[in-house]
Amino acid sequence: MQDLDFQTFRMGEKSWGIQWKCKPSREFLQFLLAVKKQLAIVYTAEIIHTYSEILLKNIESDETPLILEARFREIIKTTIPLGFQEHKVHHVPVCYDTVFGEDILLLADTKKCTIKEIVEIHTAPLYTVYFMGFLPGFPYLEGLDERLYIERKPIPKQKVIKGSVAIGGKQTGIYPQDSPGGWYTIGHSPISFFDVTKERFSPFIAGDFIKFYAIDSQEHTVIQEMIKAETFELKSEIYAK
Repeated sequence: MQDLDFQTFRMGEKSWGIQWKCKPSREFLQFLLAVKKQLAIVYTAEIIHTYSEILLKNIESDETPLILEARFREIIKTTIPLGFQEHKVHHVPVCYDTVFGEDILLLADTKKCTIKEIVEIHTAPLYTVYFMGFLPGFPYLEGLDERLYIERKPIPKQKVIKGSVAIGGKQTGIYPQDSPGGWYTIGHSPISFFDVTKERFSPFIAGDFIKFYAIDSQEHTVIQEMIKAETFELKSEIYAK
């Protein structure tokens, strides 16, 4: 991983970007998280990653740009990818009924298949949480079956309700808040995916996994009531492989 091509570049007076030329993968994510960890030891900054980039925002350092860039390169070249990490698999319930998945019929028609087949394909993979973005608590996931790839809507919807599970391009995701959105909504989860009153705002962190499972509308209502009564717990376990 240390041998992958990358470039560093300034972004304003106190911020830097680091960009790799590679495709997203589980192996590269482990390396990316290891680089972030090493950078956080050396520098005080807000450090954010995407699929193949790291942003160091507002670095507190008196080093010159040349020295900073040289140190970034040394850190990257000497970083050892993370070994086994105790990441979790989160089992997320989704109701794919058309009352919630308002675009699932359109998707099924476009893909020349049934709603049942859409649900089977969507719930089969183990999705990797690569990073959070777009909205607070919005997980960018890798693992969508290419049979469900679809271009984003030409005209975004003004309001997609929180908990909506949707597909856009080569990705699937969950809207943690009400938001405009151009992805195709195929279902809804009753779970809360972003809560500022909790110690951890989101149940997910980069490196975790999500496994969707289908529920019917009655189960959806039951889970909602359990959440209100604070008796529902999202099923999760340590990834054992």
